[in-house]
Amino acid sequence: MLRFAFGLWLLSSLPSFAGYGPTVTPEEVRRDFTYGRAIVTGTVEGVTEYLPVSSTGHMIISNAILGVPAFPDVTVQGISDRKGRAVSLERIADDYIVIIQIGAIFAVFVAFFSRIGTLLLGLGRGDRGSVDLAIAIVVAFIPAAILGFLFKDAIAAYLFSVEVVAAALLVGGLVILVTEHLLPKSKVVGTDEVAAIGWRSALTVGLCQCFALIPGTSRSLATILGGRLAGLSHAAATEFSFLVGLLTLSAASIYKMWSLGPALAQVYPAGPASVGLLVAAVTAFVSVKWLVGYVSRNGLGVFAWYRIALGGAILAILALK
Repeated sequence: MLRFAFGLWLLSSLPSFAGYGPTVTPEEVRRDFTYGRAIVTGTVEGVTEYLPVSSTGHMIISNAILGVPAFPDVTVQGISDRKGRAVSLERIADDYIVIIQIGAIFAVFVAFFSRIGTLLLGLGRGDRGSVDLAIAIVVAFIPAAILGFLFKDAIAAYLFSVEVVAAALLVGGLVILVTEHLLPKSKVVGTDEVAAIGWRSALTVGLCQCFALIPGTSRSLATILGGRLAGLSHAAATEFSFLVGLLTLSAASIYKMWSLGPALAQVYPAGPASVGLLVAAVTAFVSVKWLVGYVSRNGLGVFAWYRIALGGAILAILALK
């Protein structure tokens, strides 16, 4: 009975997008950002952001299930971004996927407060170890940042689709199985591997992160496997992935908000947007705390089979249409 009642509430809270013409009003856009959509989106983002299953891919899939519009030719009346360009429904949906990552970013700050606090204090004192770790994080960030900036429009135009996500999920799962078989098992080490990461290992992680520009690949998967290829244990590779993610996700979210300019407040209602961020933060915190221990003990195999099952199922459904 409770499940049935929740289902009715959720369905009544989801947006209805029928009847759109060449333009919509800001009021229509804000009305479609319901609390139900915010809760669903925040949960999907928080649970999947740091798991090696692709949060962006799952967000694209959930948007498709919810019926969120992705119409590049439908623009919002009287709304333009910082460069004076009209803002489309497609951009509103795609940018929200990135902006809601702020909740997941906050979760990592809380979960790794000690590590991050030590790093920041060490940088303030000019501690060599902290400086080296900060350089490693920046080195791992740069390759994907450059490619993402240069090809952001092409990625949004050609790769943000359920078909691409499904294929990337399937391929990523196969890659996990191969690398888990070929790479040596993690060993217990007596040193702090994360603090000792050099720029060459960081560059390996950064180059692997470039593959995550393809929706469905997973930034976490790419950086964790990059760390494993660089010789890190599962635990160290996962923690370094989180630290690189802080910089990568923060830069992406801040850039999206900056580029929207005043349109940000005009198309995203404060109430549902805040609920989405809060839900994303809470669920991401739980996910992060669980992931490091699980991957340290069991590796990435279970995520491989999940990706293969989900990607294969989606491709099969698409083929039957």
